Amino acid sequence: MNNKEYEVMLSSALKSMPLAAHHISSFEYFVEYGLQKIIETEGIIEPVIKPANYTDFKIKVSKITIGKPDIIESDSIIRPITPIEARIRDLTYDAPLMITVSYIGDGKVIAEEEVFIGRMPIVVKSKYCNLYGMSKEDLIKNKEDPTDPGGYFIINGTERIIITTEDLAPNNILINKDNQEGFKFSAKIFADADTIKVPHTLQLSSSNLLYITFGKLKKVPVVVLIKALGVTSENEMIKKIAKGNEDIVNTVDMNLIAFNVSSEDDALDSIGKMLHSVHTKETAELNIDSLLFPFFGRSKESRKMKAEYLMYVSNLLIKSAMQGKEVDKDHYSNKRLHAESYNLDMLFRFIFKQILNDAKYNFEKGIRKDKIPNPKYIFTSDQLTARLRSSLATGQWVGGRVGITQHLDRRSFPATVSHLRKVESLLTSNRENYRARDLHGTQFGRFCAVETPEGPKIGLTKNLATLSMLSKEGADTDAVKKLLKDYGVKGI
Repeated sequence: MNNKEYEVMLSSALKSMPLAAHHISSFEYFVEYGLQKIIETEGIIEPVIKPANYTDFKIKVSKITIGKPDIIESDSIIRPITPIEARIRDLTYDAPLMITVSYIGDGKVIAEEEVFIGRMPIVVKSKYCNLYGMSKEDLIKNKEDPTDPGGYFIINGTERIIITTEDLAPNNILINKDNQEGFKFSAKIFADADTIKVPHTLQLSSSNLLYITFGKLKKVPVVVLIKALGVTSENEMIKKIAKGNEDIVNTVDMNLIAFNVSSEDDALDSIGKMLHSVHTKETAELNIDSLLFPFFGRSKESRKMKAEYLMYVSNLLIKSAMQGKEVDKDHYSNKRLHAESYNLDMLFRFIFKQILNDAKYNFEKGIRKDKIPNPKYIFTSDQLTARLRSSLATGQWVGGRVGITQHLDRRSFPATVSHLRKVESLLTSNRENYRARDLHGTQFGRFCAVETPEGPKIGLTKNLATLSMLSKEGADTDAVKKLLKDYGVKGI
C-alpha cells in the first residue's frame, strides 16, 4: 500500500469514526434514553398530606425534554449561544430542561403542566449542540475550528471532559483462588440492575462446603438458599449442580448432609435468623427478592430463575476448583468502559431524587384546604443547575469519587486527541503489583501499547488506539433474545 492509498483509508476511517465519537454518542444516548429512564423509575411523589376530597393522590413526572443551548441576557432576551461565546464570556454552555408534571387524584389527572427544572450542560459537537450539522465554512464563520473533535463540556468558560473509566464487567462470573483462610476458591459477581448494585461472593471451603454472601447476609449455605428459592427436591438440586459429574455429586451430598433443611419455610426461617429478625420468614423473603441477583427481577416470580442461576454458578465454582482454573479478570471481555452516560446517569439520578424530596416538602407546605399549589412553585431549578455545574467543574462525583472530569489539554492537537481518548482504571494507584498494569494480549488493536504515564499510574491510565471505537449503548434486548432462540437457546 502506497502513502496515497494509506492517507485515503485513514481519512475515510476518521470521517466514519470521529476521534471523540465515544464521548458524543454516550452523551446523546444519556439525553435520549437515560434521562427518560430516570424519570420513569424515580418520578412518582406520594405526599403524606393530601388535598381534601382525595383518598389517593400522587404527583407524577412523566416526560423530560431538552432544548438547545441558549442564554438569557440582562434585558431578559433569550437567544442561542455558540461555544466560542461561552469560552470568551466565561459562561456555561447548557440548555434548558423541562418536565411534564401531573397531579393525579383517585386515578384521574387533575392538573398537568410543563415545568422548568434546570439547565443541562451540553457536549460540544453533539446533536444537541448549536454547531451540529454545520459545514466547514459555517464553522469558520462561527469562529470554530472545523477540525476540533468536540466531545467536551464548557463550564464557566473552561473546557472540561468526563474521563472514560475502566471497570470490571457487571453481572459476570469471576472465579479465582480465595485468599481467605479456610476457603480455596470463590466466584464473584458484581450484580448491577440500574439503581441496585450488589456484590455477590460464592465461596468453596477447604472441606468442600458452599457459602454465599450478598447484602447483609454473610456466608449463607448455598443449599439452604436454593431450598429457600423453592427448589426443595434434593435429587433435582444434585442433578442440576453436578450435571452427571460424580465428584460434584459427592460435594453436593456433603453440603446437603451438613446443612439439613427439609422445607422452603425452614430454609427461609434459617436465613431470617441470620439477620436477627423477629419476623424471620418475611425478612428473608425481602432480602432474597430485593438483593439476590437483582438483574433477574425483584419479585417473588423471579425466584425460580435465581435458583437455576445459583445452581449453575455452583457447578462452575466446584468444577474450577477441581481443575485449579481461574478466570483471567484482566482479559478485556471481563472489562467495561464507562463514558458520559454511566457517570451522568449516576449524578443526575442522585440530584433528581433530592429535587423530588424538595418538591414533596414544598407541596405539603403549600397545600391549603381548598387550594393545591401550582406545579411550577413546588419544583425549584437552582439545585439541578448548580449541582451539575459544580460536579463537572470540580470532578467531585456521587459516592465520594474524584477526578471524574478534567480540564481539556489544549497544548497541541495531538495532546487534545490523546486526552479525549484517555481511559483510567478505577483501581487505586498506591499498589505496585497489580497485574492490571501489564499489557494484555486482548488489548491489541484496542489500546496504544506505548502511551501510558510513568510513575504510580503506569498501566492504569491507557489511551484508546486511533481507530478503536466503543460499542454503542442501548442494545435491542428483544432482538438479542430472538437471535438466541433462533440459535437454539431454551428458556428456563
